[in-house]
Amino acid sequence: MKRIKKALAVALSAAMLVLTVAGCSNTDSSTPGSTDNSSSNSSSGLDGYPEQNVNVIVQYSAGGGTDLSVRGVLDGVPDFPVQFSVANVTGNGGLIGLTQVANSSADGYTLGVVNTDFIINIIQGNTDLTLDDFSPLACALLDPFVLIIGENENYSTLEEFVAYAREHPGEIVVGETGTGAAPTLAISAMENALGIDVANVTYEGSSECVTAIVGGHIDATFAQPSNATAQVEAGNVKIIGALSSERLPTFPDVPTFAEVFPDEIDYEMMGFCIISCPAEVDPAIQEYLSEALRKGVDSETFANTLSTLEMQTTNLTVDEMSTFLDEQMALYTELLSSQG
Repeated sequence: MKRIKKALAVALSAAMLVLTVAGCSNTDSSTPGSTDNSSSNSSSGLDGYPEQNVNVIVQYSAGGGTDLSVRGVLDGVPDFPVQFSVANVTGNGGLIGLTQVANSSADGYTLGVVNTDFIINIIQGNTDLTLDDFSPLACALLDPFVLIIGENENYSTLEEFVAYAREHPGEIVVGETGTGAAPTLAISAMENALGIDVANVTYEGSSECVTAIVGGHIDATFAQPSNATAQVEAGNVKIIGALSSERLPTFPDVPTFAEVFPDEIDYEMMGFCIISCPAEVDPAIQEYLSEALRKGVDSETFANTLSTLEMQTTNLTVDEMSTFLDEQMALYTELLSSQG
C-alpha cells in the first residue's frame, strides 16, 4: 500500500510540474509586447516595430474637418500595440506641418496628411516638397465638391442652372474663397467645361459663402457638403450637382455633373485627406501601418465620426491612392494654368 501511495504522489507531482510549465508558457505568449510578438515582427521585416507611440502631424487646428477625420480613423484602429498621438502644427497653408513630416526620421513614428491644399501649393511653387516625398497609407476623407444654390424661380436643377447661365452670361453670382482655392477652381472648371460665364464674389471660407446664399447676397457656390448640410435640412439651400464619379450616399437624389453632362465633364474634384508617411520608411512598416489604418477606416467608430461630420470617404488601396493623387495633380495643374 505504501508503494502505491508513493507512486501516486510521484505521478501527481510530475503532472503538477507539467501544468505549471504549460501555464507559464501560455501567459508569456499572450502578453502584449512579449518576446514572441517581437520575434514575429522581426521575422516579418518589422524589427520589433512599433516600440513607441506613433505621432501624427495634422497641419490644421484641432476641431476642423481634417483634424476630426484623422482622429476618427486613429480611434477606430483595432488592437494597435502602441498609441497614436496627434499634434496640430499649423501655418503657411499647411506647409509647416507637412515639412516637419518630410524632414522627420523615416522610421514610421511620424505620419502626416496629404490633401488638396498641398497639391495646389506644389503646383503654385510654394514648396520644394512633392508627392514623391510621401507614401499614402489610408484615406481618411474623400468628400466631393458640390454645387449649392438658393431659392431661385429661374432654375432648381443642374440642367436648368446651366441653361440659364448660358442664356444670361455673368448674371449668376457665385461665391468663391480666393485665387487658387479649390472652390474657385471648381467654378473655373465648370465655366470652361460647360461654356458658361458667372460672376464671382470672394469670401473668407465656404461656410461664409453658404451663409451669403441664405442671405440672398449670392446665387450659388461650390463647397463640400458638410458646409451646407444644416441649411439643406432647413430648406434654405439646395445641392444640385456633385463633382464626383458616383452619387453621394448622404444625398442620393443629387446627380453628378458627369451624369448630366457626360460629354463635357470627365473629372471629379474632391476635398481629401490621405494619412501618409515619409517615402523612405521601410516598405514592411508602410504595409503594416496601411493595413492597421485601413482597418480604422472600415471601423464602426469611424463610421460614426463620418456620420457626425456629415462627410464621407472611400477605403482606397495604396495603389488606388497613388493613382488618385496623380490624377488630382494633373487636374489641378490644368485648372491653375487655365487661370493664368
